[in-house]
Amino acid sequence: MSRAARSRGWRAAALVLAWVAATPAARAAGVTAAPELPVEVNGCADEIATALPSLVSLEIDVLVRERGPTRAPPERIAIRCAGATAHIEVALAGARRASSLDLGALAPEHAARAVALAAAELVDAMSAPVPPPPAASAPLASPLAPPSPVRDAPSGASARRPAVLIGALAEWLGQPRQALWGLRLALHFPVGAVVVPALSLDGSYGDFASGSAQVSVRTLGAAAHVYLGTSTGKLRFAAGPGARLGWAELRGEAPAGSPLEGLALSAAWGGPELRARVAYAPFDAGLLGLELGAGLVVLPVRGLVDGNARVYAIEGGWLSACAQAGIAW
Repeated sequence: MSRAARSRGWRAAALVLAWVAATPAARAAGVTAAPELPVEVNGCADEIATALPSLVSLEIDVLVRERGPTRAPPERIAIRCAGATAHIEVALAGARRASSLDLGALAPEHAARAVALAAAELVDAMSAPVPPPPAASAPLASPLAPPSPVRDAPSGASARRPAVLIGALAEWLGQPRQALWGLRLALHFPVGAVVVPALSLDGSYGDFASGSAQVSVRTLGAAAHVYLGTSTGKLRFAAGPGARLGWAELRGEAPAGSPLEGLALSAAWGGPELRARVAYAPFDAGLLGLELGAGLVVLPVRGLVDGNARVYAIEGGWLSACAQAGIAW
């Protein structure tokens, strides 16, 4: 054998020995890169969104390595930021589960890591290690308890998202009490599963005969309420106090041949109000609702004849009903 051939043989043997020695160390150190998972990020700040896919994949890869290689990876991870809240949804083995995380107290460099950890915890809660089959020589083991069923994301999730609703309004207002008709636009801003602050704008009108005049009423107002509620399936029940402040225009027209002259009056009115509502979510983003209200006027408006006899006045109590439809986002 030539000297060159012997040199090439020793060199090949050295490479084989180096590979054999390095492989267990590489496996023990976990040098392999984490596989990229299907992570969708929407609505998050750029400094968070760019880091999230790799961080989520890394945290879930670490979870799989620590808890056992038999855990299946998730099929889809969706992360959506709304204000200071991150909403996380994981699909795994045909099931879905969602959670949310408040990022308001976290610095941007820590927010992405916190969201990735929350996603890994959600995956851990949904997955369970599959026990390997027993060896042929192993003694017979006691039967294992069946795994706990994984629940889908709660159907009342739309109640924990902001929503805008519009509806037809009917209210019974004033003395003598009259029916007014109009519209209501409402915005709901949930701060959790129970408390939902809300703002609304109302407009209503009515024309009727009262005493010695034909009266026309126009109102425009705003209200703020805080609802406390609970969800059961696709239904949500809530009620809460608030206040309503508006502007009313009263216009009287004297009948033909009357010595009286019709005048118009505009002034502010308002008072405290209690509202109760029931909402139904036929699908994830859609809402249907019925809202009932009762209030007491503490800032009245009175339309008088000759400054003495009352023709119509916005005073006393009032009742309202509003059928609504809207969307959550």
